[in-house]
Amino acid sequence: MGSVVQSFGFFVFTLVLFAGVVIYGLFHTEEPGVLYWTFFGISAILFLIGLIATLYKGVKDLIKDYRRHGNFWGFLYDFFASLKLAIFIMLLLGIFSMLGSTYIQQNEPFEVYLDKFGPTKAIWFWRLWLNDVFHSWYYIALIVLLAVNLIVCSIKRLPRIWRQTFGSERILKLDEKAEKHLKPISVRIKDPQDVINLLIKKGFKVYREEEGGKIYLFAEKGRYSRLGVYIVHIALLIIMLGALIDAIFGIRGFLPVPEGETSNIMLVGPEDRRVKLPFAVHLKDFRIVTYGEEAQRKGINVAEAFREAVASYQSDIEIINSGKKVAEGTVEVNKPFDFRSYRIFQASYGLTGGVGEMGVVVVDKDMAQKDPEKAIVGRFTIGSGKVVEFKDMLISVDRVLLNIHNPQAGMDGELAPAVVLKVLWNRKAYNVPVVYDPQLTVLVYSEVKDLEDFPYVFFMHGFVPQFYSGFQVSYHPGTNIIWLGSIILVLGMAVAFYTVHRKVWVRIEGDTARIAFYSHKFKEEFRRSFLKELEEIHAHGTQKA
Repeated sequence: MGSVVQSFGFFVFTLVLFAGVVIYGLFHTEEPGVLYWTFFGISAILFLIGLIATLYKGVKDLIKDYRRHGNFWGFLYDFFASLKLAIFIMLLLGIFSMLGSTYIQQNEPFEVYLDKFGPTKAIWFWRLWLNDVFHSWYYIALIVLLAVNLIVCSIKRLPRIWRQTFGSERILKLDEKAEKHLKPISVRIKDPQDVINLLIKKGFKVYREEEGGKIYLFAEKGRYSRLGVYIVHIALLIIMLGALIDAIFGIRGFLPVPEGETSNIMLVGPEDRRVKLPFAVHLKDFRIVTYGEEAQRKGINVAEAFREAVASYQSDIEIINSGKKVAEGTVEVNKPFDFRSYRIFQASYGLTGGVGEMGVVVVDKDMAQKDPEKAIVGRFTIGSGKVVEFKDMLISVDRVLLNIHNPQAGMDGELAPAVVLKVLWNRKAYNVPVVYDPQLTVLVYSEVKDLEDFPYVFFMHGFVPQFYSGFQVSYHPGTNIIWLGSIILVLGMAVAFYTVHRKVWVRIEGDTARIAFYSHKFKEEFRRSFLKELEEIHAHGTQKA
């Protein structure tokens, strides 16, 4: 029992068990009961036992290893080459990655965690950097430590593999000395060429040598398959390098852009730190797409009850760099837009409190009293941030109330708008009110003395509020490096798993062949299949004779 408790496997089991119980209690139960706390206590005790036993045995082994090496650097080298260290680091990385990608939403204001998890959990999440786990010091340290472990482990094991595969001391001839090591078997053959042909058929490169009436054959294939694991190691190091670059230099923030406007200031982190992007995003148009509109576009039917329900939010954007448009596209929910190493997501939307588009009918005041039908002098359309030239006037939006009766209801989408337009006419500036109700417009006009010498009345003819799109922008400079590592990883796995290093030694004396086999994997299966095919060739040749 003591050996089991002190084993590394017991420690790993108790660590995973305890972490699972803690995660279940934090995120899957509102009020843990007696049963949960019982399991928590048992798992905590088992974990402490496993931890103490592992630390005790580990310290003993470390002291023993230090004495064996006799120097600190040799001891440190073996420590970082430990497979147990790699397993432990990967377990911790897996647990933290799961918390950061599944359970705890990253880079949110403290109030979000406070509302979702309560004060105690929120404070601990904040203190332990679990609100930004992928940029935390300990996550970066674990990646670096795993990379060091992988490098040292590879360096330690590579020389032996290299000597076996490429070294000059390899056994190339099945002489009497090599027989003691390779332990060959004897088979009867009719023609030495049959053995050579079979080896070539199986993809071997065959070397032949004759000496003293004996024929020596050495055949080999899949020589580079032993290096597949090192290709995998290199790929993992490249992937970790990309992840490390993302962790240190990567950034993720919120970019609000009003409709028709341009912005390059992103808000990052819980403290809303302002970060300037190397490009600007111009929001051409924002629209809310209902299921009815989507069904009409696709030519399908949708239930009447769902026709007005929101199906998606879509933003038509342009990327502006050095004053020029360099890219454009549409961002919608679950369909981000990629630009260089940046990815732009549709995260939210809302009303800015401004005018998206408002139609205005211009009426001549004097003519309205004489001939109302001829009083309309024209129409124009205006929006926030735009300047319109109409007749001899320059017009822009000055102030907006989305609901003149209840401003808060207006921001919630209940519209009864009133707009003040700044009008420059005859070298004089006027504040011209435009209200959703024509009668209210006339009433307001009559109460503003500054408009007595202004010759026109503006009436609202259609009003669309201005929306903003809340984009989530993520910058991952290590993405291409991670992709490169992933491609190399697939290549390495193909070499490691789908090629096998095999060698065959043959010494032929008359009609007897002594054959020895080596296979990195599936040696017995390879030997049986080779001898069976050789026997079939021999039998076939005998029948023909």
